[in-house]
Amino acid sequence: MSEIKLKVTVTNLAPQQGIGLAPFWVGFHDGSFDLFNEGEVASDSLESLAEDGITGLEGTNIPNLEQLLIASATATGFDLNQLVLLDDVIAEDFALSDAAANGGVQSTVFNPVSLPFILGQIPGESISQEITLDRENLVNNRYFSFASMLFPSNDAFIGNDDPTEIEIFDAEGNFIGADFIVTGDRVWDAGTEVNDEAPVNVPYTLAEIGNGVDENGTVQLHPGLQPAGSGGAVDFLVNEEPLFANSDFSQPDYQVAHVAVELIEETPLLNLPLLMICLYNK
Repeated sequence: MSEIKLKVTVTNLAPQQGIGLAPFWVGFHDGSFDLFNEGEVASDSLESLAEDGITGLEGTNIPNLEQLLIASATATGFDLNQLVLLDDVIAEDFALSDAAANGGVQSTVFNPVSLPFILGQIPGESISQEITLDRENLVNNRYFSFASMLFPSNDAFIGNDDPTEIEIFDAEGNFIGADFIVTGDRVWDAGTEVNDEAPVNVPYTLAEIGNGVDENGTVQLHPGLQPAGSGGAVDFLVNEEPLFANSDFSQPDYQVAHVAVELIEETPLLNLPLLMICLYNK
């Protein structure tokens, strides 16, 4: 198989004490994998991502995930036997989709340990992930989709609702790439959980996974976090420090993330008939 290697880089552009990014799911596909649509009910897998930051690829990308979970549980006094396991995840939806059957590829971009939280990307942090594609099947890896929960929040996330919005290769297979910034006014509310920002419902630790009050709404642009002094996420303290004081992404000119897709290596196709002639004439 002739391969093309891409590098996906995600940078958290939020200010210090700003919003964090949960594991950043990415997919390359034929344009048929639609994550969500504005005004429609979110899928169960999108709910898992938006509420708890779970993509379903964590175990694949983190060889020592079990040890990290044990360490986190020990540090917070949480009984892992009470951990809520989520059955519906984006990774499974993609794996069972027509896009995957046609050769689509998915992965995640994140740092498994960003203290004081695991599985998070803090403001200022830049992380890259290499992706390998089949050069002879670029028509089925032409488009790029992404999704990531924003924390702290009940069900805020970023992602593209149009599966053909971001074109990485043109119709002839020529590389276009991607380089864009996600701003605070493009943050989505999954509509699955009431935005109460109560500490027991926002997944600061393992204990809060699966918690929350059902909203039974639809995907809409997010109105932003509750203002300072109201007891919401921006007032949450970690070791007596207001770690999320600047996390309200609805503030003017707020930038959440920079996403870039670059071509880093291309293995040329071998002209086998020509190669055989050259070898025969040696």
